[in-house]
This record gives sequence, structure tokens and C-alpha cells, in this order.
Amino acid sequence: MRPVRRIVTGHDDSGRPVIAEDADCPHIQTTAGAQVINLWLHDGTPRNDTAYADPVGPDVPLPPPDGGGLLRVVEFGPHGQGTAPHLHRTRSLDYAYVIAGEIVAVVGTDETVLRAGDALIQRGTTHAWDNRSDLPCTILFVLLDAEPLVDAETAVR
Repeated sequence: MRPVRRIVTGHDDSGRPVIAEDADCPHIQTTAGAQVINLWLHDGTPRNDTAYADPVGPDVPLPPPDGGGLLRVVEFGPHGQGTAPHLHRTRSLDYAYVIAGEIVAVVGTDETVLRAGDALIQRGTTHAWDNRSDLPCTILFVLLDAEPLVDAETAVR
């Protein structure tokens, strides 16, 4: 997976706008056979104050924090790399935008192919991502904590 340059704006001590960070994002994980770059994380309502500290730490969990959000890029390896699709469910509202490649979204017993330029809005359903092609698939995800489902105990938290 190629690095993702992360540019973060902020304010100096006088309240003037500045670029607080401009570098390749260091927060890379491998999980369920995919490469993940966690770009930003917040719990509760984010603050845009003058102090800047990188909010992403090691081992970011799959769902966003309670009342928070998560921005990440995931690269799913090509078919045949020996990784089965990871069927999971979170209570979050997830926006998925395919940057490159194609992937099959498995939702319950339904399936649909997403290609570069397609977007999927995942609303707390049991789902998996299955790259059946011979090329990697890169997806940008925004995950937002959502109200619990009626049967929320089955959702990953």
C-alpha cells in the first residue's frame, strides 16, 4: 500500500491558521488481511482549538469510539492471497468510497460489485468486503458512531 500524505490544519498560539502537520501518515495496521491507514480519529464532538496533538494511536479498533468518528484508507489484497472475507457488524454509519480497483460488498445474503468512483453507505448491517479480482482495491472509509441497534449486542464495539 502506498503511503498517504496527511495534511492537518490548525491555529498558532495567536489564533492564526497554520499547517500543523504535513507528512506521510504513520498509522498503518494490518488487520483481517487488509492494510489500513488510520488518518484521523475523534471521540465526541471534535475540537478545533489551538493545541494540536495527533489523535491516532496504535491499534485503532475497527469501529469508531463512542460518539466519535474515524477516517481511514484500506487496501484489500487481490483474490488468492489466502484471506477469507471478514464478516462483521458494527453499530456505526460507514461511508465507503472506492478509490481504485473493485470489490464485492457482501451484505447479509446480498452482494454487489463496487468499482472506482462508487460509494456505499453501510448502516449497521452485517457485511464483508471480498476482493475477487487480481488487483488490490483501495477504499476510503468514514466511520461515524451511531445509535445502537435493537440487537446491538451482536455488533462489534
